Amino acid sequence: MTSDNIRKMIRKFVSERPRNTAEIANWLEGRSEFGDTHNDISGVLESDRSIIRIGTIRRSGISGREYPLSEWATEEWVAHHEREKPVKEE
Repeated sequence: MTSDNIRKMIRKFVSERPRNTAEIANWLEGRSEFGDTHNDISGVLESDRSIIRIGTIRRSGISGREYPLSEWATEEWVAHHEREKPVKEE
């Protein structure tokens, strides 16, 4: 499966709610249509302009992963859930 197809499927998966890199990798491994892909998940996500890294997760016991454990969301999800900027009083 091509990176474009993987990107489209991931975009749909993270459009529901933000997901971390490990969740995305596990989800991909469980999808039979992806077969045995060994893509760099972070690289695929970073190359898609509509998917945004919204944070990094730091938990004990998860270190040593081959990819950074980051949270990812679509631009639409971020725009919908973004906090309004406070009005600066003069």
